[in-house]
Amino acid sequence: MEMGLKDKVVLITGASRGIGLATSRAFAREGARVVMAARNGDVLNAAAQALREETGAQVETFSGDLTDEPNCVGLVKFAHAQCGRIDVLVNNASGQLPIGDFLQMTSEQWLTAWTRKLQTYVTMSREVFPIMQGQHGGRIVNVLGAHAARNPAASVLPIGVISAGLVNFIKGLADLGAQHNILVTGVSPSGVDTGPRWAEWQKRRAAAEGKAEGEVADEKVAPYALGRPARPEEIGDVICFMASARASFISGVVLTVDGNITRGCYL
Repeated sequence: MEMGLKDKVVLITGASRGIGLATSRAFAREGARVVMAARNGDVLNAAAQALREETGAQVETFSGDLTDEPNCVGLVKFAHAQCGRIDVLVNNASGQLPIGDFLQMTSEQWLTAWTRKLQTYVTMSREVFPIMQGQHGGRIVNVLGAHAARNPAASVLPIGVISAGLVNFIKGLADLGAQHNILVTGVSPSGVDTGPRWAEWQKRRAAAEGKAEGEVADEKVAPYALGRPARPEEIGDVICFMASARASFISGVVLTVDGNITRGCYL
C-alpha cells in the first residue's frame, strides 16, 4: 500500500526508545524525512544513526527536555529551519508519571505530571499549528492511554486524568484544524512491552498497590485476549498509517490499539 509519506517531514518526540523509536523507523521506511527529539542526546544520536544506516532516510536530531517550554519552541524552529516545513507532528514524549497512594501524592507531583504529558503536547501542537496553517495542511498524532482515561484506577489517577484531558484536547483541536486541513488524532495503546521500561512500570505499579512484581506481571497480561502486550512496532505502524494519505478522512478520534483489553463499547 502506498502511504503517500515519501519526503514528508515528520517530527517525533520521545523518539529515542520504545514507541517513539519504532514510529521513527516506520516513517523512515516509508521515505519520510524524520526529525527525532528526546532528552538523552547520546541515546538519541545512536538511534538516529542506526536508522540512517538501516533505511537510508534523512534523519535529524534535537535533544532537550520538552517539559521546558523554550525547548519545544526551539525544536519546532529547528525542524522548520532544517527541513523547510513540518507535515506531521507525533506527540509521544512523556516523563515518568507518578503512581501510588492518592492521599500521599503532592500537588507538586500532580502539576509535574500535567507538565510532562498534557502541557507538552499542548505546547508542541500550538507551535506547529501556524506552520501547518501556512502549508494548508498537516497531521498531529498524539500517543496517549485512553484505557486509563476510560477505566480509572486509584493507583494511577494522574495518568487517567491526563489521558482523559488529551482525549478532549484532540477533539477540540480537530475542530480548529479542520478549516486548514490539519487532521488531529490519537493512538492509544494499552500495555506495550518496551523492555526495561515495561519492567520498571510493573515494578512501580507493584510497589504502589502493595503487591509482588510477579503478581502484577500476571495481572497485566491476563486480560489480553492475544496473550501478550503489544510490541512497539505494532503501535508505530498504526501511528504511521494515521498520518498517511490513506487516513485522509480521519480526524478528532482516538484509535485504540490494545488487543481487545478494553472492556465495554465506546461510540
